[in-house]
Amino acid sequence: MKKYEYKFVEVKAKRGLKDKCGDTFEECKQIIIAEAQNDWRLKQVVVPFNEKMGVNSATGYQIIFEKEI
Repeated sequence: MKKYEYKFVEVKAKRGLKDKCGDTFEECKQIIIAEAQNDWRLKQVVVPFNEKMGVNSATGYQIIFEKEI
């Protein structure tokens, strides 16, 4: 039976007048590319949100990677 290890990387959502909406996405892309070069496989991206502010209030992303042991 195969065994895996997992790695979780948090990326905070960038907000404000100076930040462009694509900055957070670009950061996620760069992390995924870098981890793939280290043999980590993208498993899932989770978007947690602030319950008080509603579903459209993403605070960032949890990028989950897996690697076979």
